[in-house]
Amino acid sequence: MRVVVLWMALAALGCAKKDTVRGEPARLKVVAVPSNASVYVDGHYFGRAKVLAIEPKALVPGMHLMTVTANDYFPHDMELNLPPGTTTLEIKLRPMPP
Repeated sequence: MRVVVLWMALAALGCAKKDTVRGEPARLKVVAVPSNASVYVDGHYFGRAKVLAIEPKALVPGMHLMTVTANDYFPHDMELNLPPGTTTLEIKLRPMPP
């Protein structure tokens, strides 16, 4: 019984240590035309491009699906493999025909 309790305590400490030691986050900076475009990452609202151009937001490094949208423009979808550190994405949305 003591061996099981000791093993569970050591396992819990190992998990706690993993959660407290983290690497550098990925930061996404988006410079878009139009600047009022909305940015979505993994299906969730991430922010306005004009704000993200000044203040990049943190994400977990790795694969993400990003969508950039604006009124009267075609949306743009892309997969990103973000490394730790800041990634700058420049995008110009295509206007919809009148």
